[in-house]
Amino acid sequence: MKRLFEVPATSAFVLSFTSEDIYHGEAARTFLRSIDLSAAEPLVAQFEDLHEEIHMEILNRKHGVETSCRKYLNENPAAQVIHLGGGLDPLSIDLADCYPKARFFDVDMANMPIKEEVNQAVNGPDVAFLTANLADTSSLIEILGGAGWNSDAATLLVSEGISYYIPKAAYRNTLASLRTPGGHLVFEYSIPDRLLAGVPKAEVVNEFFRRFTALLSIPFPMQRYDDEEIRDLAAGLDGEILDTLTQYQLEYSRTGENVMRYDPRMGAIRVSLIQFHG
Repeated sequence: MKRLFEVPATSAFVLSFTSEDIYHGEAARTFLRSIDLSAAEPLVAQFEDLHEEIHMEILNRKHGVETSCRKYLNENPAAQVIHLGGGLDPLSIDLADCYPKARFFDVDMANMPIKEEVNQAVNGPDVAFLTANLADTSSLIEILGGAGWNSDAATLLVSEGISYYIPKAAYRNTLASLRTPGGHLVFEYSIPDRLLAGVPKAEVVNEFFRRFTALLSIPFPMQRYDDEEIRDLAAGLDGEILDTLTQYQLEYSRTGENVMRYDPRMGAIRVSLIQFHG
């Protein structure tokens, strides 16, 4: 019988909203099958009434993030990639499996030893799994440099599922310290409740964020961005937004139809692709 790797309950909870079908390579799919998510069952039960809606929204976001990454890597197959705060999500493994000429750095504050162990156990691709505080830029750059990251070479920065947990000014400093000429940023985020007023199913999204914030005992409001803040973020990084994908667009792209996000205004989570100048 294959060994299942036990992971913390909150990490298992996040992974319970994903699916093997999102990933293209066998390594990432095997990675997911090798993880024991049972620790999350009591947490998942607290979201049973919202699960279908939130599961769909997160699958859409993952599809959008991976599609945006592939758009860049198809044109820059030997680029560097830094996956920021991805936890145990196997996105970096999936991309490294499909783009063997690229150099991958997966960075988070926790769970990286577990992720590296599972990746080795499933004979996954070469990825540098690094433990670092994303808000401590000097230490972060030192750790990345020690692992072989070249700050003068084009780098794709991937921010999925992390923009919520770092104060905006601090996270902007982090992104600014890692931006490289010719690089891109895939930035996943959620718009604020006020922008969903009057939108169908807005109460589902609002209730999820309320419960999730309480579940994690976050000592500050979850960080959510409006359109102007995303434009300011891009400009502050000497970049421009190439595209922003809404849930309406993402559902159609992923499934070929709009069933659950049938109104273009629906859904909170978006994915922006930002190009750095110079």
